[in-house]
This record gives sequence, C-alpha cells and structure tokens, in this order.
Amino acid sequence: MNNRLQFDFNSCVHVYFKDSGCRNCIDVCPVEDVLYQEDYRIKLNKENCVSCGACVGVCPSEAFSLKGFDLQGFYESFVSQDKNLLSCKRNLPCLSVFNPEYIISMVLAKNQDIIFDTGHCESCFVGSLIEIIQKNVDEANYFLTELGVKNRAVIQKICSAHEENKNLRRDFLKNFGKAAAGITFWALVPKISSFEEEEERKKNIVTEKVDIKRRKTLLENLISLNAELSQVNINVDKVSFTSDKWIDSYRCTNCSVCYNVCPTGALKAGEERLKILFEPKLCIKCKICHEVCPENCLHLKETLNLDTFLKKTKILAEHVMIPCEECMVPFSYKGDTTLCPRCRELDKEIKDLLKIEE
Repeated sequence: MNNRLQFDFNSCVHVYFKDSGCRNCIDVCPVEDVLYQEDYRIKLNKENCVSCGACVGVCPSEAFSLKGFDLQGFYESFVSQDKNLLSCKRNLPCLSVFNPEYIISMVLAKNQDIIFDTGHCESCFVGSLIEIIQKNVDEANYFLTELGVKNRAVIQKICSAHEENKNLRRDFLKNFGKAAAGITFWALVPKISSFEEEEERKKNIVTEKVDIKRRKTLLENLISLNAELSQVNINVDKVSFTSDKWIDSYRCTNCSVCYNVCPTGALKAGEERLKILFEPKLCIKCKICHEVCPENCLHLKETLNLDTFLKKTKILAEHVMIPCEECMVPFSYKGDTTLCPRCRELDKEIKDLLKIEE
C-alpha cells in the first residue's frame, strides 16, 4: 500500500521547543510503532502506516496532512452541498481526521445537524479510533451548547443498516490490504507517491510562525453568527484547541522566551518590548510557553470569554526596566530592589558562604 501521510517538520511544535511534551500524534495512532520520537523529532515507520488521518486531526500545529485529501478543500465542498452525512465509506478517510474546530465550523456553516456515521467502526482495523471520534464530537457539542446553537454533531451507526454499503465494503476490501481494512476511502484515491518528510531547513522560530487554516475557518463562522458573545464563557479544561492565560507579574522577568517560541504568535511583545501580549484567537493550547518559562509564572485561566477570543489582544504583563545598580544590566523593576535577580542570587550565595566560614 502506498502511504499518503505527509509530515512538515518545520510546522511541528518540537521545532519551536524540542522538549515539548506534545505527543498527540504518537498517542492517537491506532497502529503500534508507526509514529515515534527519536531525540526530539517525530518519526514515521511508513511500512506500517495505514493513512487513517488521526494524527492530522490531533496535531495542534497542522504539521500532518494526507496526499489526495485536502481537509480544508473538503470542508468548503461539504458545507456548500445539501448532504450532512460524513462516512469513511463515502467521502473521506477515518472520521478522526476532523478535530473539534472543523466539527464546530461544519455545524455552524450548514446550520443543521452533522451526522457522523460510525457504522463500520466495530469491524474496522483501526476501530479503536471511535473513542477519539466520540471525544471530538463531545467537545464540539459542548462548545455549540455554550454558544446557544441548537444544532449538533450526531454519531449514528448508519452504514451497517444499508446493504448497498455492505456490498461496497466487500468490494473495497478485495482491493485493499489487511492492515488498512477499515480505511476504505483510500481505495478510491489514485495511487500517490509514498511518504516523504519535508526537507529540513533552518527555521527562524522567532519570526516564522505557523498559520492554522482550521482556526481561520472557525473564526469566520463565529463572526458570521453576529451573536453577542461577551457573556459566553468556555471552560478551558473542556476544550483542546485554545486557552486563556494570566502571568504572575511579580515573578515574570520579561526574559522574552515565551513569545519567542510561541508557534503561532499568540504571545508577542508589546511596545518597546515592555509588554507581553496575548491573542487567544491564535492560541493552539500547545503549552510550550508554560514549559519554557524559567520562572513558572505563566498559568491557564479557568474560563475563556468568546468575545475576548474573537476580538481582543490582552496585556498579560507590563514591565519597567531599569539598570541593575551593580552589574548595570537592565532588569524588570518590581519596586522592591534595584538589584537584578542574578546579582541578588549572587549576594545570597556570598552571604551563605560567609556564614559557613563563621
């Protein structure tokens, strides 16, 4: 079987912070030893990959894609047609390819329930992905409920009740390998060259940020609602794709690491680099900023206001920089001392040594 999975390493969050804890693609893969991590790079064992697309759905930075299946193009085509049924036997690979953002967008754009046909999941080689499909649908429906939208994403076992689809499945399996028995969509796609990893190049992570297509789609659909969203608050723990943040301003040293490594530019510097700004609409909840913060001063808020999500750039921290009275290196002045943290620590170490000698 020719492998259709593509991986753009330059879009992976591990490029922005090699020790990122993100393992979404590895954790979701239904086939053992297909995706793994070598040093900090995500690697693919292409011999075993069945191109189900689950990794496409869970990757926060859209580093994965499938040759022969344009996810954004499919979305645009789907919402322009009357049909509301999504099935791996009719028009796409595994339903796990859709993350909650696309599910929300499809429901909003079509203004009707979207049916996810899971009728073949029980007999599918990668049928374990039904749990991921259910999770994504539940998350999307939570978001829609908080929006006050009546339509939902609905999981139904439809195909198992249609003889026509049973016959189609038998025909597909004749043309497909055992390992991909459940991913029959690919039997309809012309053969395409095997997996090729994006040629590595040096990337300036400070200036080159990732552009998330599905986020633009979601934002467009939320704007088109013309709804009053200032009173709509989303529980951050219940959504996987964005967040709201706050900074412990006293602990923050304005070191700039958090916004330099942010993959999307959701965190950025403000005027003369004296402010740290945050745009929730760009956040992909990769949590790299939390992982790199040397002072552990970045935190998730419990809720995200949707009006803020759509329209606001927040000031998370403001700094007054003064030169240290000893080393003259500028530092963030908190009003309590004119020594920079480094000199304060050095003074403490010297005092401790003097106590030992006494």
